[in-house]
Amino acid sequence: MRKFHTALALFWVACASTAKAPQAEAVHTCFLLYDLDHGELVREGDACTTRVTPASTFKIPHALAALDSGVLASPSVTFSPPADLEQDVPETWKRDHSLQTAIRYLVVWYFQRVALLLGLERERDYLARFHYGNQDVSSGGTTFWLEESLKISPDEQETFLVNLYRDRLPMSVPAMRTVRELLIQPKGVVVNAMGEHPFDAPWPEDAVVSTKTGMSMHVRWLVGHVRRGERALVFVSCVTGQSPPLSAIDLAAASLKRAAIL
Repeated sequence: MRKFHTALALFWVACASTAKAPQAEAVHTCFLLYDLDHGELVREGDACTTRVTPASTFKIPHALAALDSGVLASPSVTFSPPADLEQDVPETWKRDHSLQTAIRYLVVWYFQRVALLLGLERERDYLARFHYGNQDVSSGGTTFWLEESLKISPDEQETFLVNLYRDRLPMSVPAMRTVRELLIQPKGVVVNAMGEHPFDAPWPEDAVVSTKTGMSMHVRWLVGHVRRGERALVFVSCVTGQSPPLSAIDLAAASLKRAAIL
């Protein structure tokens, strides 16, 4: 489990970053907003074509592959934490988890178990089907998405999410619909391993927001979908460089507000 411990160390160093940290590395941003009904794309920032680690946003394709392949029969399949789980992990990671709760709380060990059940051959197959970034799993079967070989750009994330929300991924439609339901957030917040974070609350009464966060040493993500009344939109928020832990959440909230979506 050495690589798992390394992944946890990277996660907590990233979480410990603050807005007051010295800006040793230039910050770059990308925000993409795609209208699923009209095909219109809003594009802001200078980092939309740069491939970086997907971090925990990879839990979306991982969950899709697990359900479509049958290695998880349903989102209620529950695993217990590994016996050698370190004690300085989030409290939420120290209990049993289903796919539903593991997505919400970014439970790394749960998805490492999923990765072992899938195996590298199936991982490669699904990445190819999804056209997911560079499709590179060479760095290791349980860590390739954690600041290692797998990379994806915000542009590619947007294309992947558009296909997910249009039922256009080459896989079972029930699996896609189930994962979309798992991404729906409580009103006014985004939830991850660090807790609940205000997200331009309060939302309009008719707004349903679905998101997935991702965080590494040098990358912050928030990707997702907003439905408000008859409108349906996919968005991708990405901040690279040395930035506060919630910078991608803040960028998305400000951009969606400016676009009069929230």
